[in-house]
Amino acid sequence: MTRSFTLDIEPPIALAKTHEVALLQQAVAANPGAVALRAKLAVLLFTQDRFVEAIEMLTGLLAEAPDADLAWYLGEAYISLETPADDRRAEAAALRSLELAEDEYQRASALAVLGKALRRQGRDTEARNALVEALEANPRDTNAYKRLAALDLEAGTPGDILLTAERLLARGVGHSRLMVARALAFAKLGQMDQARAAVGLDRFLFRDLLTSPPSWDSITALNAAVKAELARHPDLRFNRYGTASTETWRIDEPAFPSSIAIAALQGSIREAVLAHVATLDAYDEPWTNMRPAVARLHNWCVLTDAEGFEEWHVHQGGWMSGVYYIDVPDAVSQGTGKGGCIAFGLPDEAVGKEAAAAFGETLIRPEAGLLLLFPSHAYHRTFAHGSDQRRICLAFDIKPL
Repeated sequence: MTRSFTLDIEPPIALAKTHEVALLQQAVAANPGAVALRAKLAVLLFTQDRFVEAIEMLTGLLAEAPDADLAWYLGEAYISLETPADDRRAEAAALRSLELAEDEYQRASALAVLGKALRRQGRDTEARNALVEALEANPRDTNAYKRLAALDLEAGTPGDILLTAERLLARGVGHSRLMVARALAFAKLGQMDQARAAVGLDRFLFRDLLTSPPSWDSITALNAAVKAELARHPDLRFNRYGTASTETWRIDEPAFPSSIAIAALQGSIREAVLAHVATLDAYDEPWTNMRPAVARLHNWCVLTDAEGFEEWHVHQGGWMSGVYYIDVPDAVSQGTGKGGCIAFGLPDEAVGKEAAAAFGETLIRPEAGLLLLFPSHAYHRTFAHGSDQRRICLAFDIKPL
């Protein structure tokens, strides 16, 4: 049966985030009593990893205009500082957010932060209770689910992970954290066939060279133009907090309204995704049945020098994810080792070395123009390439709307 699927592309940003921060700071300096302006700046500082500045602003705002969402941001900012004292402050902020919550979604978000803060303090029983309560308030809260599954995995109770996952699936809840938790639980139980089926990489991994848009002479020309546009982007950031990137540069939102080549690349990727999604109608599986009717192509750029790499991770916000290689060092595309390659599998630290080895690893050697599509719940990582050339790719999620 053919199912409808609509995919749009994330709108380009009108203003670089570094410039937006500067403008907001000027606006706040001129209007220090403007709560809305200060709240916007505080959130933007948080997203830019400027946690100490964000905490100072959020603390003042909460004293003046108490709000559950601002208290949530404060809790997450404290957690990001990663000290025992700040974990205790995160707990207090989460409790304040819970006190101010006006609906079940805010309650769940506050409880998810509380669970993380408690776990960081070694209070696992309290953390688990908070996370269970969060899922009762909002069964679709991915942060609460991921943290609860991690607790159960660490406690050696993979059966509890499967029970929770099946219960949520029966209620129509499905997201990448739930899907990968099933795979991890099966692997911990030694049920490798079920673990591989839960990931579905053998059926759902797509790889092919991208077709050049009609307005471009070749994919090589398009890649060169995209690379030139990225080189001028003012929002290039190093080692962004909360991502899998290590020793890596990123551009979180690469497209401006004036971005001709990036827009053309996004359009070509969209067409490839639509064509691939059309082939999934033949499957009746949990992941394919989770396919959203309406989705958005959300993308970012990852640029790695010699020592840069991505640790094991999944894409929490996506249904399907992918990567397109804009520029790849010759030492990678023509090499024989793992350097610069992408691998799919399961992390040792989650399931143990023996289980990860039994599950197996799929290694793919990048080349400029290569497009990969895969379920967002498929664990993957990359390896440092050691070259004096930079490896540049556009990573993306197909996010339900």
